[in-house]
Amino acid sequence: MSVPAREVFEQAPHNEVFAPYRDTFVPPIDAVRLTDAPAGVELKVVRLGKTRAEALKLRSLGLTSDRPVSVFEGSGTRARILTIGSQRIAVGVDLAETILVEETHS
Repeated sequence: MSVPAREVFEQAPHNEVFAPYRDTFVPPIDAVRLTDAPAGVELKVVRLGKTRAEALKLRSLGLTSDRPVSVFEGSGTRARILTIGSQRIAVGVDLAETILVEETHS
């Protein structure tokens, strides 16, 4: 006799993702838009996107505050190719404008 499997996927949203959308959020002084970040420098994500939906989509691509990111290629009106560990992703310039980063000091 087998019991039917019943899976429930309930995962609480990560509070840090939603912090930038609170009225009390103040970005760090050193934070810059991803479009203004220099290439080849290790960066830490401070804010993702304009909305929660954008933030969740970007998190699913691997952009989180605990993983270092660097701009591999792209400038001006071109898309940014980002390096996250051994993975590379492309982010359009409009979306890159909504991402705040700061340089990590290792």
